[in-house]
Amino acid sequence: MILSNHCPISEEPAEEVSPANGDFAEFVCPGCGRFRISRSALKSIVNLRRREKEALLNKARRDAQGGEGIPFIRSMH
Repeated sequence: MILSNHCPISEEPAEEVSPANGDFAEFVCPGCGRFRISRSALKSIVNLRRREKEALLNKARRDAQGGEGIPFIRSMH
């Protein structure tokens, strides 16, 4: 299922791809690309500044290298 939404990192228009199961959301953003974020992290990052959110996404990108290829923000750490 695809829902119209906004990217939780850049707050720009993006598509949220709602998985059939799992405790995460997957976003496709023109600026941030495709990434996943856990529901708990999604709630936790609301009040962070954009650069802090981007740092979390950059860490997830580094962690995804050589893996499945889709960055996954699992937590705030």
